[in-house]
Amino acid sequence: MALLVSLIDTDIQPWVEVFESELSNMDIRIYPDVGDVSEIEYVAAWQHPFGEYKKYPNLKAILSLGAGVDHIIKDPALPKDVPIVRMADDSLIRDMCLYASHWVLHFHSDYYRYTKLQAKKLWLPQDFVAPKNRSIGIMGFGNIGKSIGDLLTTQGFKVVGWGASEKHTTGGIEYFYGKDQMSAFLNKAEILINVLPLTDATRSLVMERELRQLPKGAFVINMGRGSIINESDLLSVLNSSHISAAVLDVFDVEPLPVDDPLWSHPNVTITPHIAGQSDGNTAAMFMVENIRRIENGEPPFPLYDVTRGY
Repeated sequence: MALLVSLIDTDIQPWVEVFESELSNMDIRIYPDVGDVSEIEYVAAWQHPFGEYKKYPNLKAILSLGAGVDHIIKDPALPKDVPIVRMADDSLIRDMCLYASHWVLHFHSDYYRYTKLQAKKLWLPQDFVAPKNRSIGIMGFGNIGKSIGDLLTTQGFKVVGWGASEKHTTGGIEYFYGKDQMSAFLNKAEILINVLPLTDATRSLVMERELRQLPKGAFVINMGRGSIINESDLLSVLNSSHISAAVLDVFDVEPLPVDDPLWSHPNVTITPHIAGQSDGNTAAMFMVENIRRIENGEPPFPLYDVTRGY
């Protein structure tokens, strides 16, 4: 029995140390040193090469490093009957909360303006807006979206949420759901945060029409998936000044091509898909616990649901 570890752009050592310590009855292999493919029962994966999964005939589960599983399900040769376990480690959720709160404050407190004023050597304090008078809209209200919303409400912000289906929310967060309620949600989102997963239903969900339903002067923080907010439409609405500025962590094509106009837009800040980075120790333990569940005949959690697309 073997666990294959295939994690790119990641310091793999903390993961391997946990796996070796906690799974002493299992052979830990690091890709591309696969060895006997028939012995591979689990793959801990981030950007594992397409076409590889089908080579492991006794694969019991694929364990994703990230909450998103695009890097797995886009494999055209992916075996259809192998469970895919998403990452829901608390450290990843905490990191996404910190990312969101950082950029909310960047826009809410006019830090983005002060950066430009400093370049011009201008001392111009901006008008103060209390958090209670700033409405933050969060698209995607699962564990990550709700955690971000709860954090922002503790800081006094007014938070509204939107998701595909009806949910019960607490803490004074107003919640909208379905396409019929999207306009009402967008109208209230002075700072829009996208943490939706990419599915057939969410692909190109936010086009120019939706972006123009945001209040004039709104801000956009995209930390979900790049293909949800149409990039060319976002540029168009930025250029019209209806949206003041945007922070983008995810893109249609990653890495973002060097000739993409988003790089040079004066009101766009780019980060290289780093919102929600996993702590190797705790995230590896999350995978270990799911392997133990499977070995004990229990279902892993959270399991990718092909019908919902996440």
